[in-house]
Order: sequence, then structure tokens, then C-alpha cells
Amino acid sequence: MERPKVNLGGIIHFSTIDWRGKAAMVIFLRRCPLRCIYCQNYNLLEDDDYKDMDVIEDAIRASEDFIDAVVLSGGEPFMQPQVIDAIAKYARGRGLMVGVQTNGYYPERVESLHAEIDRIFLDIKMPLNGDLYERLTKVRDASERVRKTLEVCLHANIELELVTTVFRDLVGAAEVKEIVKELCDLGAADCPYIIQQGRIERIPPHAGLTESSVFSYDELKELAQAAYRAAAVKEVRIRTRETGEEVVVRATSAGVANDK
Repeated sequence: MERPKVNLGGIIHFSTIDWRGKAAMVIFLRRCPLRCIYCQNYNLLEDDDYKDMDVIEDAIRASEDFIDAVVLSGGEPFMQPQVIDAIAKYARGRGLMVGVQTNGYYPERVESLHAEIDRIFLDIKMPLNGDLYERLTKVRDASERVRKTLEVCLHANIELELVTTVFRDLVGAAEVKEIVKELCDLGAADCPYIIQQGRIERIPPHAGLTESSVFSYDELKELAQAAYRAAAVKEVRIRTRETGEEVVVRATSAGVANDK
């Protein structure tokens, strides 16, 4: 079988923030079907840069003594399903775990490849009901596809983390509370929910967002508490540029714990 070419956006050889508790290599794959106004990797959306699989395999071998996992990010990795399959099989053959960060637009590809993946990091950008998702992503059927991807992951019992990136006056407290209610209704209450601080320095200049649009560390903690109060989610985390990722609230058999 011919080995796939990789439309490669870049490689971070060592990261401790993309998979909580693990050291990971992050491989960015180009192209995405969505056009979110706050996309933090907008430079990967249009142009192509194809590389041989040898480039990826060489990078994994060079870092495997220092990492636990390989995380595929983007862009949208599931636009290149054959590449995901090839990288996942190679990485797992080297004793590494595999995670994929996805916007959820390709539920059928997630379903066909889930056996090769140890964890899915699924973006939940907006409440799945209504038209806000489509307005944010500029794609008509995005919310329904994301809902289906969530259902596929839950049905397959794949490890799942759910992530919402927030900006003031765009995705804030009202949206976060609605999202966690929907997640509980859909059966995802036990999945960690991460509220991610938007990064103004990494979005396109035409997005119309400024530094005042960024929630502070303390405001992110308040959002996490509000999310937990809104629905019976098991664990809420925040991810900020100040401290990385931390658990703000977690339900335990003894009650509620707050820790890092």
C-alpha cells in the first residue's frame, strides 16, 4: 500500500500542556473545513506543504525517549484520515499513546479510526442548539456534525475531553452554561470539560477582537465555577497562559474538590 503524504503544518517536539499529565509531541496537520473568526492556527487553513511519512517517523523516533504520547492537531486532522491512521499505527508501535484534537466535523471518520486513537480532544465551540455555531464557524451543518461526533465517541467509549475557547462578548458565561447543560443531556457529564482562555496574539487581525476580549485568570475560574453550578458535570478545568491547565472543580464521592 502506498504511504500517504502528510500535509504538515509543523511539529512541537515536546509539550506538557496538550495532554494533561503527559509529555507529548504535537503534529499539526494543514487545512480545515471551518472558518472560525478566532482561529489560533489560521496560517494552516489555506496553503499546502506535503511531506513524506519518513519526516514524521524520524521526528517520533528522535523524541520517543522523552515523550509519552503523540497529539495530532491542526487545522483539522480528520481531513487527512489516512495520515491519522498511519501516524497512529506507527506511534503506538513505538509504545506511545495517540490523541487527536478535532473540531468534530467528520463523525464518520472518527468512527472508522477510533480504535487507533487513545483520546479525543473535541472542541465544543458554542451551544449545539440554535444558529450560533454556524455563525461562528461559517459552515451551515457544523453543530449537527459535532453532536454526531460526540455521540460516536461516547458510544465507542473512547477517552474524551471537551474544550471551549472563550472570548468576552463572543463565547462567555451564558454560552458556557448552556454548553454544559447540553453535554449532560447528551450523556457526557463524566467527560472533563476545559474552558480555554482565548489568545489574542494568535488570532487573525481581521477578527475584531482585542486584549479586552480576553478573560483573566480569575474570570476563567469564575466561569468554571458557574459551569459546575449550571449542570452536573464531573470535572471542570481551565487552561490559561499564566498557569497552563488546572482543575478548578471536581465532583467526588465526598463532595466537591477544588485543586490543581
